[in-house]
Amino acid sequence: MTDELQREEERGVSILLRYQGPAVDDGTMNVYDAAANMVAFSNFVVTAAHKLYGEDVQVTADITAFKHASFGTDLMFQVVQATAATLPMLPNLISVATTVKESIELYRFLKGEEPAKVQHINDHSINVTNNSGNIIVVNTPSLHLTLDKKAGEAAAQFIGAALSKPGVNQIEISSDGAQLVQATTDDALFYHPIGNEETLTESTSRMGLVIESLSFKDGHKWKMWNGSETLGYAMEDDDFIGRVNNGEAFRKGDILTCDVRVTQTKSGTALKLQRVIVKVHDHKTALDQPDLDLGT
Repeated sequence: MTDELQREEERGVSILLRYQGPAVDDGTMNVYDAAANMVAFSNFVVTAAHKLYGEDVQVTADITAFKHASFGTDLMFQVVQATAATLPMLPNLISVATTVKESIELYRFLKGEEPAKVQHINDHSINVTNNSGNIIVVNTPSLHLTLDKKAGEAAAQFIGAALSKPGVNQIEISSDGAQLVQATTDDALFYHPIGNEETLTESTSRMGLVIESLSFKDGHKWKMWNGSETLGYAMEDDDFIGRVNNGEAFRKGDILTCDVRVTQTKSGTALKLQRVIVKVHDHKTALDQPDLDLGT
């Protein structure tokens, strides 16, 4: 990826989803279906950003257009300095829009089945063979997105389920006014999770972590320094969160002694590491540091 393109994506990207068909034309598309599709589409695009830039890149999605069964998703990227230095450099690739496009085409190419064969061409491109013996070339993040369980569940909603409803016969996804990809009712059965996520390793160890930033919003990870790098950690210690809600003070630079569970999973050819704080045993405050803004 060029520095210019990387800077563009750090500012954000907009992608539009549009449904077509009689139910759209006469305005009878179910409002609850539309809401579920809107959330699923946003989740899919956010997952695409994570496959491209890594799980530790913070991404927020805002719905910017909702009219006549169309809704746009604006993504804003927050790339912390430690993460920015390790962002993948993918020449001739790549944007979140490209990743979304290739993934949706790949679902259709695979017909909802696991690849028969995956062959790496280089660090960025992969030959994917389907069960009919046909081959397609995609970028690595696009395959990882297609094989991601959560992305598959999202695609099953905003494509598979939507195109199975009477009166909806096509979706189109576009960015900056240009069509990226489309799918029709003939493709509906191909959009669902492909393969099963398998746990390869799981271990829990006690370690000290320095607070850099934290959030109590659902799905947001705490940024912690482990002595060598800053990484995102999910917080599952409800007792500790309760102490914070009851007024326990925090400062940037505080050290938590925690039990941390690290799980490595595999879905198709994609590997993923999840880091979770399961228990906080000790909290040491930092001296002469400004108060940490918890956003309350």
